[in-house]
Amino acid sequence: MTTTGESAGGADATAFAASRSQLILDIATAAAGERDLDHILHETLDRLRAETPFTGGSIALVQGDELVIRAAVGPFAKEALGARLRRGPSPSWRVVQTLEPCLVPDMHAAGYTVAGPEGRERMMSWLAVPIIRRGVGIGLVEIDSTTANAFSDTDVDLLETVVRVLSGPVELAAHYAAEVRASELRDAFIGVISHELRTPITTIYGLSKMLRQRGSTLDGTVVSRAIEDIEGEADRLQRLVEDLLVLSRAERGKVEVDGEPLGMPRLIRRVAEGERQRTGRTIDVRIEPGLPLAIGEETYVEQVVRNLLTNASKYSDEGRPIIVSADGEDGEVVVRVLDEGIGIAGADAARAFELFFRSKSATRMASGAGIGLFVCRQLVEAMGGRIWARPRESAGTEVGFSLPMHHPDDAEDEPG
Repeated sequence: MTTTGESAGGADATAFAASRSQLILDIATAAAGERDLDHILHETLDRLRAETPFTGGSIALVQGDELVIRAAVGPFAKEALGARLRRGPSPSWRVVQTLEPCLVPDMHAAGYTVAGPEGRERMMSWLAVPIIRRGVGIGLVEIDSTTANAFSDTDVDLLETVVRVLSGPVELAAHYAAEVRASELRDAFIGVISHELRTPITTIYGLSKMLRQRGSTLDGTVVSRAIEDIEGEADRLQRLVEDLLVLSRAERGKVEVDGEPLGMPRLIRRVAEGERQRTGRTIDVRIEPGLPLAIGEETYVEQVVRNLLTNASKYSDEGRPIIVSADGEDGEVVVRVLDEGIGIAGADAARAFELFFRSKSATRMASGAGIGLFVCRQLVEAMGGRIWARPRESAGTEVGFSLPMHHPDDAEDEPG
């Protein structure tokens, strides 16, 4: 004869199983036919929260040699969202490469750490399950808790079921997103060729023809100004071509970079001096004494710094100084370009590096194609760094980027 307690326990188990089955069905229904990849991922995390007692969670997908967090919920979401982890000996990459889940009851005791300072301090339990498609790890779902021993084998089974449901829709949505992005990049390429290149080419051609036909009869001042205009338009043309080369590589899906130790002080001073001569602006260079080497590609870093200085010149008054600084911070070399110009709103700062995006105030002040900052992001991220824009407290804008710091003994150390 079954006791009352056993009956209640059986009823609870049945209700628990039914609830989790409904969760799987809800996730599958929400993901079916959905093309917005980020929407699929955020919906999945939101629905999981109602069933599993986790503090925070995220979903990361493989992009080339990086794991990129595409969706995040919980108190650590802000510092996690958009974070990139280079391929290497890390717990997250181990999950993706071995195709095996990882359950850590006590992260502090096991010596596990996370990138964000808040998460590093408070996160205790961690569970990660790979997203597998055709036998290959394409990402992972992870949940965490500020309580030790928060997850069990039942939670592992649930997440494995969820990722099996997700793998197909995620792959389809990722392919669709890649096609949309490639189409946008092709349109940008064509747009720059058909519009942005036309002005400098027309100017160079017209002034050169004028000098050839009438140069001997023109006043010396007129000739000098014409030559300056030709030089300026040729410089503009060269920069556009450099940006187009990056766009073409991005359209193919990968900007290849061979990073090497790089001395930033000499590079920054050289680029700043070139911009001073080109624009006549006051550019104050502030380099931390003894700045460590960075890891990057010299040509690309020059292009990024030059683009940022050009933007600062375009969107600030001629009489105001521009500051470019470089410091070593938390294992990174951080470069900041500071101006006292029109500034940037918080919402615009979040979109500043999107292809074609230009704020209303920027559009009113100067012409542009809206690809310069997009190109900077492509290059910085390809070098393993990060880039940002934010309003300054006083006035103007800070646009900065960081690159990994070079440690001379890295080649001698075994991976930990």
